[in-house]
Amino acid sequence: MTDVKLQQILDQAEIDFKKAQEELYRPSTDVVAFSACFFSRRALHNYLYYFYNKFNGNEADKPVHELTIEKMAQHCTQFDDRIGKIDFEGMHCRDEDVTDEEELFYCNDVNKLNSCKSLAEQMREIVLSS
Repeated sequence: MTDVKLQQILDQAEIDFKKAQEELYRPSTDVVAFSACFFSRRALHNYLYYFYNKFNGNEADKPVHELTIEKMAQHCTQFDDRIGKIDFEGMHCRDEDVTDEEELFYCNDVNKLNSCKSLAEQMREIVLSS
């Protein structure tokens, strides 16, 4: 994958992460759960997809929607131990893709939404420091 394409993936992850943050900084009664969930999940997916492609994952030629968060995280742990320490178990949607074609599924609980954003933030820190 070209450096330009990798940068586009990272740029999209950053945009999604900022949108999730903005949504979750609102008072809990004003949070639009679907937006916060969608952007958190997509940011996490794109950070992993960036890292996965940076290290030429064995399925890097697959479309992004065919690579789950769990598959990419398993692959990426061999390149950075910190990814193996991230607990994705609390994510109800960890086996689902997070593209525009996905089935509509999202969490309404602000604590779960914050937890998902926290996963994206942990992956973001790893990506930006590598």
